[in-house]
Amino acid sequence: MLAALLISLLAGCGGGGGGGSSAATTPAAGGASAEVSASTATPEEAADAELLNHVLGRQKAAIVASGQVIPKLSPRLAHMAAYFRAQEQEHVDGVVKAMRGLGIAAEPGEEEIAVAAMDSDRERLEFLYEVESATIDEELSAISDLEASWPRSLLSSTVANQAQHLTLLRQALGAGPLASVPVPFENGTFSPPVG
Repeated sequence: MLAALLISLLAGCGGGGGGGSSAATTPAAGGASAEVSASTATPEEAADAELLNHVLGRQKAAIVASGQVIPKLSPRLAHMAAYFRAQEQEHVDGVVKAMRGLGIAAEPGEEEIAVAAMDSDRERLEFLYEVESATIDEELSAISDLEASWPRSLLSSTVANQAQHLTLLRQALGAGPLASVPVPFENGTFSPPVG
């Protein structure tokens, strides 16, 4: 019993792994664990934390903004946009999980995407297209600067998913099958199709 206690204490001291974790887990109220930031983060970890929290803030703002637009869309388009929004929530969950895996606290900044009055489904779809495009651009910028490989891979698959969203949004805006396919190296800077 005493030997098991000593082993668990030694294992919890953090000797080894060389991860330089920037967060520790401590008991919180009710026996749950809570992530606590530590000042021992390496410059690379601190930079990754800043990038990922910025991406997370953007993704959460996109969810809020689309949530304001979806109820005003026609039912078929609202169903499609709600599906995109649900996938964006999965992207947020994935980023948070990646951050926890790296020992980084998820503390996104408050970002707000202004939602102006829109009179037609076309304007609402163009708005959603622009939000999706700007989020792709933000994530691609982070990918190129991240040190850790897991978040780079995660954001790459997120961008690929969002490029598929752009395909369906282009079709909903009237683009034909070939015109709706993302361009090679989709980077979120291409305008929606003109109607």
